[in-house]
Amino acid sequence: MDSLLKRIIKEITRPYHKLSVITNPDGFLCREDTINAFATQANISILCLSQLELRIWFETTFRNSENQTFVVILEDTSRLIADIRLVAFVTEFKTRDMLLTYNQQAIDLNKMNYQMLAHLFETKSVAILDRDATNKAVGVAESLFGADGDDISVIRANLMQVVTDWHNPQKTIEKISKQVAKAAKQGKYSEIEAEIEFLNLSFLRHIDDTYYQQLITAAGPRVVHKILPYIERTYGIGQKVALVVVDGLAYWQYLILKQFLSEQGINTQDNVCYAWMPSVTQLSRQAIFRGYTPERGYKQNPSNEEKLWKDFWYQRNFEEWHVKYFHEELPDIPASVERLAYVTMTMDDDMHSAHGMKQLYRATEDWAKGFVGTIQKMLNAGFDIILTADHGGVPSQSWGNLSSQEKAALYETGSRGLRHLIFNSQSTMQHFLESHQDVINDWLVHGDSIVWRNNKCFGNDNCITHGGSHMLELLVPLVTIKR
Repeated sequence: MDSLLKRIIKEITRPYHKLSVITNPDGFLCREDTINAFATQANISILCLSQLELRIWFETTFRNSENQTFVVILEDTSRLIADIRLVAFVTEFKTRDMLLTYNQQAIDLNKMNYQMLAHLFETKSVAILDRDATNKAVGVAESLFGADGDDISVIRANLMQVVTDWHNPQKTIEKISKQVAKAAKQGKYSEIEAEIEFLNLSFLRHIDDTYYQQLITAAGPRVVHKILPYIERTYGIGQKVALVVVDGLAYWQYLILKQFLSEQGINTQDNVCYAWMPSVTQLSRQAIFRGYTPERGYKQNPSNEEKLWKDFWYQRNFEEWHVKYFHEELPDIPASVERLAYVTMTMDDDMHSAHGMKQLYRATEDWAKGFVGTIQKMLNAGFDIILTADHGGVPSQSWGNLSSQEKAALYETGSRGLRHLIFNSQSTMQHFLESHQDVINDWLVHGDSIVWRNNKCFGNDNCITHGGSHMLELLVPLVTIKR
């Protein structure tokens, strides 16, 4: 139980009363996040009732309850009925009394959630702070727990209220991603992993039923290898379109970029598509630029990627000066270019080097602030933009290393990742599966490859990585940004 909650409980309850009737003029106790904090941390129910509602509740629910503490917030306790007053502790609570060492002119309770207030209470000074010091303290609390900083109990509750509809994947993953971003910002992603894995189970059932049977063969850009054919159908010769591929950008990270774009007046048309499985760059980004099923022996590098991009458009009657590919650096774009590709690895590098989701959140914010300028440069040059990623990423827990014999059974190029394996034959794969019957249900097996379905990874270290079929790595943004 946090220290703020302990203090409030001390103020508004008494051990010998299982009912408190409180006036709270600022309304802080009636907020959803405050009510959730009381329920989850202290098993105390807060009810915000009228006089009539209190009367009915008292005669029904309260009289039949045992071993449960209730706090009722009432607008006016002066007209409290006598029989209720006899059994209740009655008082007034002012939230500002919890922050007396802060400058009161700098405190706006309407802009604070419970977690911000708890942080300010926890870090309050013994000495009275001036306005500037108070503003600085409030700013720190807001950066940690502000608009994207619901109490973790609220985030958990929000996740469990998500109704998954994987036939509308963008709507579903956006709801989930908003909560992932909030938890990551606070450094509390580990506290929602159980809820994420529960939601991922429904996603995996959807993948089992549709990925290879329907999604791969669908005409529209349901999987990344159909993005180029979609662009070809949508944009004709003479129209400018840029394909922007942000390696490793999960949908929750895209929402951070979207916020910065919105602040600059740049609107987006949001959608998602599925990475190629195994969801690794060599296969999935190759699939994007090939516009077709990826090939096993392909060598992943910018030169080969540029060749795939140019060949696709040359075969569709575009001249050399109409097609450009850039990797990381975006110079001035020649006016003749109609098909522009731009790839950045920054997010993938940050993902693999991050020691946790909080670090990755901050790295994403830093990247997004600067990347808005790159997007604006393309828009100013007359391009519509299709923004996507080859895969996302998922915080993964160590399963253990492969033996030297198991490593020898893998396909040579790109065959082994932290969340996928590609075997050199069906027989060696079958032998591997038979050797690990205890976890076989945790793997999705298709063709000559296996990928992790849950949040496990090969190796001895926990990490944020990709390659499997988890919803956080397989569903990637497919966003249109127009001039």
